[in-house]
Amino acid sequence: MMTSRTRMRGVGGFTVLVYIAFFLLVLTFGLTVGKDYLQYLTVRSVVADVAAEPGAFARSDRQLWSEIDRRFTVNSVYDLPAREITRVEQENEARYLVLEYEVRRDFVGNLDLVVQFNRREQLAR
Repeated sequence: MMTSRTRMRGVGGFTVLVYIAFFLLVLTFGLTVGKDYLQYLTVRSVVADVAAEPGAFARSDRQLWSEIDRRFTVNSVYDLPAREITRVEQENEARYLVLEYEVRRDFVGNLDLVVQFNRREQLAR
């Protein structure tokens, strides 16, 4: 059985454009959210290190924030002040350093991407 050449053309030009547009949208999403997640990994490791230091339990909130800010500067995290994204909680006999913040970025047109980060580390005695 013979088929005509018009039925066996393959992928059309419009379909290729749709694939390219979809690929660019996914790439833009990945680059936009990816840099926020990389920064979060740095912030999380700083908070975990400060909380794990011996004697962190006895430190005041101001001392903890000062240490976090110092390490943020070393790691080039300039847009997240420690006092706004961390707090110290007391629960029974334990103290916790709580990290909470959100990042809002423009995506496409009037669409925004919002990423929320939460972490809780127990302060070492």
